[in-house]
Amino acid sequence: MVNNDIAKQDEIDLVELIKVLWNKKTWIILSAFIFTAIAGVYAFTAKEQWTSRAVVIAPKTPAFSSYYNLRQEYARILNLSDEQKDKVSRTKLSEQLFTNFSLSSKSLDVRNTFFVQSEYYKKLTEGKSDPEQRRILADLTTRYMTVVKADTKKDPDAVGTIISLSAETASEAQSELQQFIAFVNNSALGTELNDFTISLNQMIFDLQHEKIKFETDLQIQKNVQLANLENALGIAKEAGIQDYTKSFSVASSSSAQTIAMSEARIPLSDSKLSDSSYLFMLGEKYLKAQIDTLKQSEVVYPPRYYEVSSLLSQLEPLLAKIKEVKASTFSYQASPSYPVSKDKPNKMLILIIGFIFGILISIFFVLVQFFCTHLLKKVKNA
Repeated sequence: MVNNDIAKQDEIDLVELIKVLWNKKTWIILSAFIFTAIAGVYAFTAKEQWTSRAVVIAPKTPAFSSYYNLRQEYARILNLSDEQKDKVSRTKLSEQLFTNFSLSSKSLDVRNTFFVQSEYYKKLTEGKSDPEQRRILADLTTRYMTVVKADTKKDPDAVGTIISLSAETASEAQSELQQFIAFVNNSALGTELNDFTISLNQMIFDLQHEKIKFETDLQIQKNVQLANLENALGIAKEAGIQDYTKSFSVASSSSAQTIAMSEARIPLSDSKLSDSSYLFMLGEKYLKAQIDTLKQSEVVYPPRYYEVSSLLSQLEPLLAKIKEVKASTFSYQASPSYPVSKDKPNKMLILIIGFIFGILISIFFVLVQFFCTHLLKKVKNA
């Protein structure tokens, strides 16, 4: 009997509870509409977020043909080995350029540099304090931009790198992504050209040094030879030797001449003729002829000197050609999209959540009030 009374009492409470909720239906519905209105205000005033996406891959040959031709010209001038030429093949250059692009696109410094000078960032930070500007910049570079490699595990057909950028409007998202990719391309190409310029300058510097060394060494040799001959001429004049044929027998003249002339080309301090023991014997007439000829003649350089000069004449113009290079460090697999649906806010979802939340909150307060009243009645009846 007791259990039946309890069950009956519970049944009465449930009916009473439903009755209470029904009696409060106006308040519940009003509460739901109030929360829906609040949610609506947020949904229609919150900043929108639109995301544009692009897929980039390694550049195709036409995209960097001018740079490729420049590197091939450099390789031909230096007559590089096949192994060295392979390092500047189309495939290798394409991979190298795209690697530079990928590194630049993931660099926070590059992103910061891009956004700081962009009109979009200036619009967002207008009238903002320094801490707020730094927060906005941090959000743009990390929160609203992603650069990820395509996941072939999820999609076997996926290729390249996916770059995404979010903004407050669809047009701004697309425009900013286009500008960012162009900025990264210029940065990556600049890095590549700077590296090549450094290598080219080093090669030119080494060749210039080699050429100058040839000129300096041979000029010194000429000066030494001239000094030796002039010194011997002075002795020959004092000795009254006019012609070497008068000072040597027929049998010995040829060998003496050979000794004397060979010694004239050795530095004066190291030569056997440093004391004019042999050279003056050539005679005043012959020595004068040698001196006059030596003074009037140009320095005769070895073949390597002319080879170096030729290399320099071909390499130096490449420095100007580098400045004219137009190349792309990537190719589009999919150009920046124009987003047709925003990421947030989802107005319909927010309104539904607001409506449901309003109903639940009002029901909760009705139930709390009901149980408190019911509990007080039990206490009084007891």
